[in-house]
Amino acid sequence: MSRFTQVVGSAFKFSDGYEMPKVGLGISRIPTQEALDVSVEAALKSGYRLFDTANLYKNEHYLGNSLKKYLPVFGLTREDVFITTKVRTLNENTVEETEKQLASSLSSLQTDYIDLLLVHYPRDRDTGHDDDYEINKSRRKIVWQYLEKAQELGKVRSIGVSNYEVYHLVEMFEYSKVRPVLNQYEYQPYLTRPTLKKFCDLNHIVVQSYSSLCWGDQEILQEEPILQLCQKYNQTPQAILYAFAYCSNTSMIPKSATPSRIHDNLHNTIQIQLTEDELKSLRALDKGKSFPQKGKTWRCL
Repeated sequence: MSRFTQVVGSAFKFSDGYEMPKVGLGISRIPTQEALDVSVEAALKSGYRLFDTANLYKNEHYLGNSLKKYLPVFGLTREDVFITTKVRTLNENTVEETEKQLASSLSSLQTDYIDLLLVHYPRDRDTGHDDDYEINKSRRKIVWQYLEKAQELGKVRSIGVSNYEVYHLVEMFEYSKVRPVLNQYEYQPYLTRPTLKKFCDLNHIVVQSYSSLCWGDQEILQEEPILQLCQKYNQTPQAILYAFAYCSNTSMIPKSATPSRIHDNLHNTIQIQLTEDELKSLRALDKGKSFPQKGKTWRCL
């Protein structure tokens, strides 16, 4: 199970015994085969071994093709990389639709197992509503129990969630046979979610950050604590934001289609060792500001 002990940027050990590289390449919003080929080649060359996709991104087949093409170039096999994907929670035909999504992911990614499968969102993002508590709760349960079954069948090694709040996790603990090993959610200095982070830490759930750069927000790049740290570490504001995630003991999945940035997002970040006081100064910037346009998960019952 210790496939990633020597990986650049180190690895997390899950509560189920499997390991996952701490830094990965996020591939949301990379819409073409050509662009993904460039990203995957640069990522493998730089030392990335984790790739994060989702059924929703509609590019799993591009990732499957890129890995098939470039793993042999670097003397690597499927076992040398860690693939995360996600299934959507759908209100209609929930079991059949979840089964279909997983079958599609396995086929598109050209693999017979997924390293980590996540429930993407605590409700149906398209037709569901935040206040439909009974249906949201019942569908979350159905999808999670399907993931447990897929794990038993060996189609999936580890299972987790994305965008879950504390109360979604507490609810899940009532019926789950297997607890999630990871929760992927927005985590950046303007939105640090201390209660959620602490709950995950206490329950041995790895936190995986997304939106580390606040979707290109310019205001955060000018914040005084960030500018001071840029000067101290001779780094860019973006590198400081990634280091905030990395040094806060979260996994992170920076997205880029530019080879030089892909390299720097990993190698520059792991050079920066922010102190606890420096992390505290960045957490003090928190103003509850979320960047993804769709969905404020704390409103989802």
